[in-house]
Amino acid sequence: MPEWVLSLNDELFRFVTRGPAWRHVAAFLPLGLLGGAWLVRWTGRIVREESDGVRTLSRAARCAIVFSTAALFTGLVLVVMHDTLLGPIRWRTQWITEGGSINWGHWRLLYHYALISFLVAATTIDLDQYIIPDRITVPGTIIGIAVATLLGNMQLMQVWVDWNQLHPVEGPYIPEWIKQHPHWHGLAFSLAGLATGAGITWLARLISQWVLRTEAMGFGDVTLMTMIGSFLGWQPIVFVFLLAPVFGIITAVTQRVLRGRRALPYGPYLSAAAVFVLFTWRWLWEPTREIFGHWPTLLGLAAGVAVTMALLLGLLRLYRAIPVETRSRAKDTPV
Repeated sequence: MPEWVLSLNDELFRFVTRGPAWRHVAAFLPLGLLGGAWLVRWTGRIVREESDGVRTLSRAARCAIVFSTAALFTGLVLVVMHDTLLGPIRWRTQWITEGGSINWGHWRLLYHYALISFLVAATTIDLDQYIIPDRITVPGTIIGIAVATLLGNMQLMQVWVDWNQLHPVEGPYIPEWIKQHPHWHGLAFSLAGLATGAGITWLARLISQWVLRTEAMGFGDVTLMTMIGSFLGWQPIVFVFLLAPVFGIITAVTQRVLRGRRALPYGPYLSAAAVFVLFTWRWLWEPTREIFGHWPTLLGLAAGVAVTMALLLGLLRLYRAIPVETRSRAKDTPV
């Protein structure tokens, strides 16, 4: 590799992983604004094409895309690269010893920026059109797999780490091939995340068809989770799946009470959960890491998730049966 490329890589590493917070804000806030402006053009074109030219992005939607992208880009570099920001909380939320070398932290950050961009686009289209187009998730999945394979060390967590086999010096058990073949490991962790994301979401669709006699999740949600899994790996995608209902239920209840709106796309909540995992990964992983290295516990967890999902969907079926009269309807009713 040419000397100037290595030198540029070293400079980028030092800039992204070191230095004061204000310097990162000054660099990544404009980057987020530029990325948001590009996303406005891309998603606007998709909305026009999906609606046959009938709909365009509103001014509020365009502003939301730009400023949310800028906020997410800036926020991620701050919580990942800085140990202290406000108060006594210890940040650096992706710095985990068994997670991979920090020497790749700058490329991993850009890798996650790509995921965030795809999630912003998917959320915008899903809220407007109630679909998640393949033109977003398919290129996103290809990029997730390709970059993970070509660069290596893009994972939040190795494809297999067993804290139940703890060595007093070397730490948890990690298969030797992972350390020796980072590119093959990149492919493995990405494909494992892809398969897990697609599999558990497809299972949720089947259970919802059985309980609700209708699909609570669309096929676009399956492809979205496939894409997210290809970037994050199989352990983080489990958290995404479990956390998404938390984001969804509050919004759903609020929308139902205020507007009487029943049909809400689920994709935005999956996207929100994925972003949440990116921002809080170390806090999620450290209390639960022993579970993910023990197959019997994992199987029990999967069975418990399936049963809990069936119960929640049963409650959702009852919830949808409750009639609601919104304020807007009341105003339209003649006196």
